[in-house]
Amino acid sequence: MKSDIEGSLNIQIAVDENNGNIVSIESTRPVHVSRLFEGKTAAEVLALLPVVFNVCAAAQSCAGVRACEQALDQPAEESTEQLRTALVRMEALREHLWRILLDWAEFVGTPVNEQALTEIAGLEREYRQALCADIDPFELGSLAEKTDSNILKSIAHKFRDLLHQDVFAMHPEQWLAIDDQDALFAWADSSGTIAARLISKVRQHGWENQGACHIDALPALTDDEIHQLLQDREFVRLPQLDGRCCETSSLSRSQSRLLDVLLNAHGNGLLSRLVARLTEIACLASQLIPEEETEIPAYSRYDDAGIGQAAAARGQLIHRVNLEGNRIVRYQILAPTEWNFHPRGVVAQALASLRGGADEIELQARLLINAIDPCVGYELQLK
Repeated sequence: MKSDIEGSLNIQIAVDENNGNIVSIESTRPVHVSRLFEGKTAAEVLALLPVVFNVCAAAQSCAGVRACEQALDQPAEESTEQLRTALVRMEALREHLWRILLDWAEFVGTPVNEQALTEIAGLEREYRQALCADIDPFELGSLAEKTDSNILKSIAHKFRDLLHQDVFAMHPEQWLAIDDQDALFAWADSSGTIAARLISKVRQHGWENQGACHIDALPALTDDEIHQLLQDREFVRLPQLDGRCCETSSLSRSQSRLLDVLLNAHGNGLLSRLVARLTEIACLASQLIPEEETEIPAYSRYDDAGIGQAAAARGQLIHRVNLEGNRIVRYQILAPTEWNFHPRGVVAQALASLRGGADEIELQARLLINAIDPCVGYELQLK
């Protein structure tokens, strides 16, 4: 579900086969809604974050608590950070699966599998309960307790079975072993799942490279770089690096032999994007049991200021907070949507490259928008 407070996007395509489509993206997203947090304590803000941002509540809470801990110079225990990372990964896995079971199902004309959606929601609740019991890991000073690994293994096994049945028609690690295009298409033509049918549809229409464009992946930004960039309050509305738009998505952060092959053959077009989401799903499913070697965010110290980041389902999420005493005087959130749906960003560039009849362009556009994923509702108009 998407809450009204998150706004929407109005995307217009003026089709021009000779000179390239002209794309307009207008956003009503309240990118400065975090100013509502100013004047409140860190604890009050952390209680509000999952209410205000209900789509990726775990990622928002994770970035928020990390920013507040840095500003207060109260670093969390490594075990707590591992737990937070695990919950953010589970949330990303659920979001990706919902997009497949809801949106991809519509693209291939398949009824929504309500039973699978219910099962995913139930497994996510079981997972959080098994990890957290009665603690909130996104509170300041929370301490993770030791989790029964047998319970987590049971939940992970159930997820693998669900993915086997409803997404891959094989276990996720087997799907990750596919390393060339012919094997991918053989899987798509024979498996019958929603994901396989959409891949097969894209191939049959010859749309593999539709939307391919030249754009840089968002690099890993240091805390120092973020502090400097966010001195400009408007940066969170139209972010760029040195005048360049960047992308942060499943494609920009996923790696596999198959993706290397597809990127070489089709660039960052539609096929590569769909496979990137499936790749991330399979990888996330293998990371459901937190391990000690989980990468812990680097901790820096700034006077009364803090940065927090989290790998949300749709890309890198950044929070920045400034304190005076125990009160927040400035709170900023930079969401992946602002990078990806920048008026000159990856979506605009991808849609500008589309060619064909109006109906064909509209369907390709919706597939690309869904693959990059705006997190909020949108309207698409062709002129």
